[in-house]
Amino acid sequence: MSAFWAFARLRLLDVLRSASSASFVLLFPVALLVVVGLVFMNGHPFEERTIAVVPAPGAHDDAARPAAALDAELARDVRLLRVRSEAEGLAHLHARTASAVLVVPGGGAPGRVLVGPRDRIFGRGIAASPGVKAELSVVEVPRWGYVHYLFPGILTFSVMLAGLFATGYTMVLYRQNRFLKKLATTPMPKAVFVGAQIAARSVLVLGQIALVAAAGALLFGVPFTAASASWVALVSLLGLLAFMGAGFVLACVITTEDLVVDIISAVNLPVVFLSEIFFPLSSLPRPLAALGALLPSTQMVRLIRETLLFGVTDPGQLAGGLAVLAGWTVATFALSLRLFRWHR
Repeated sequence: MSAFWAFARLRLLDVLRSASSASFVLLFPVALLVVVGLVFMNGHPFEERTIAVVPAPGAHDDAARPAAALDAELARDVRLLRVRSEAEGLAHLHARTASAVLVVPGGGAPGRVLVGPRDRIFGRGIAASPGVKAELSVVEVPRWGYVHYLFPGILTFSVMLAGLFATGYTMVLYRQNRFLKKLATTPMPKAVFVGAQIAARSVLVLGQIALVAAAGALLFGVPFTAASASWVALVSLLGLLAFMGAGFVLACVITTEDLVVDIISAVNLPVVFLSEIFFPLSSLPRPLAALGALLPSTQMVRLIRETLLFGVTDPGQLAGGLAVLAGWTVATFALSLRLFRWHR
């Protein structure tokens, strides 16, 4: 038994002597509880119903008109989501991000309410609201609609891990095993070394994306087209660069394998909650929503969702998110190249 207690004490001290390991084991569950509590402080995000509103032809304030038409009690319990067309509204209905689509009457055309089979009663309530007087239509929705909604988030999370570990963990490992110190004796520029890392990881991630996309399309009917597949590949590569840049910065300031793994693992969870992987940021408290909107993971999820689920292929409509990803990429790589040293 003395050997048992000796080894148990040795293992306990191994963890407690490392500030990073002790913090991760003891404090991470508390941090997780705080993050989850803040995210869900106003209830579960899907407790509030969403109505996708299609504007009437020529309408400028397309959200105010249906809001005024809905009775006060219903308007308090739903969120009105502005969409550009009926097709986009149906895409939200299919992806379970909207419980109904309200086509606002205008130009002599009657108003319509579109719902899935499970929301027939909810649709009747909207159609019968004073001032709406719309026709109710029940449409078929895909069985895997919410899986379609989750798909961009799963893809983003995979790319994020690949990017962070590609440079964050690998660079620290290279430094610990003296590989970087050996490279310092060669005439290789920093940019060439970093570029080679990016090229190798990009090839692997493209293969990963292809496998995930094939599984999504074959098993769950994720609606890929040639245009959306091209945008998904482009956005994923740009997202990979942003995450690799962030991992590179971590590798420049962290010196041990255990610590970089702990930090990446600790960062992943709050980022998942704040990146619209499971639900839109509008469901969260405003400060958290504002923080989440700045993350490259959020922009990547939104861009893939826009192109894949809602059929947006106009570069002008995607320019904002692309600019955020490009900004993260430029800023993180500029900082990391400034901080990078072959050895310490």
